[in-house]
Amino acid sequence: MNKNNLSKVLVLFLSVLLFSCSNEDDNYKTFEGPQQALLFNNETSLLEVFSNQPSFVEVLVSSTVTSNVDRTIPISVSTFSNATTNMYSIDMSTAVIKAGQTTAKVKINAGNYSDVPSIGSRQLVLVFDTTEYVLPNRTNNVVNIKRGCADTRVNLNIGFDGYASETSWSLTKAGVVIASASAGTYSNGTATHNQQFCLTPGNYTFVINDSFGDGLSDPSNGTYSLKLLDNTVLVSGGGNFGTSSTHTFTIN
Repeated sequence: MNKNNLSKVLVLFLSVLLFSCSNEDDNYKTFEGPQQALLFNNETSLLEVFSNQPSFVEVLVSSTVTSNVDRTIPISVSTFSNATTNMYSIDMSTAVIKAGQTTAKVKINAGNYSDVPSIGSRQLVLVFDTTEYVLPNRTNNVVNIKRGCADTRVNLNIGFDGYASETSWSLTKAGVVIASASAGTYSNGTATHNQQFCLTPGNYTFVINDSFGDGLSDPSNGTYSLKLLDNTVLVSGGGNFGTSSTHTFTIN
């Protein structure tokens, strides 16, 4: 190979090398450096709160370097949180990275079941309360707090017609109302309603009503269903069912 060709090969090799370096992941560079950086290992966590048993979730926090002494990691609750303090408690004694290690498991304990909304979840946003360097895409962890279910989860989905205000429904077990919505609960133009229930074994009755008497049919057909998490259908229907439609099902 002559000198000119050799020079061309070297230039090509250096170009590829520089291109590869320019596309390195920034986190990789940060981890390789001697500077200490803090991070939440995951962006989100889930804390399920049960009515009859304690529960918790462990949020992993790390440093990119080791130390020969224990390090307490300062963590605070962001103002972006919408979870209230009676839904959780933070065990700050666990926010300690032991000497020679790089990770701590911060324990978030469940609070009062009755204070957690029956629909959806609330967010506890944890952030580092420090002037130390924190990896840009690991600056917080969002703990989603929701009611736990030790029994069977069932999803209700209603796809309304144009007049959602006419729709009402009830879910009962042995005559006891588990959940319900009266006419006027939903505004006309509402597209859907989704809700999850935690049901114990037994026989249930689901009734859906339409105050006008044309079901879910105007100006187009709506639908409703109750399904298990694996999409097993317990109840389904829609269209023009008249004033009322009743379904029974069993949870084993």
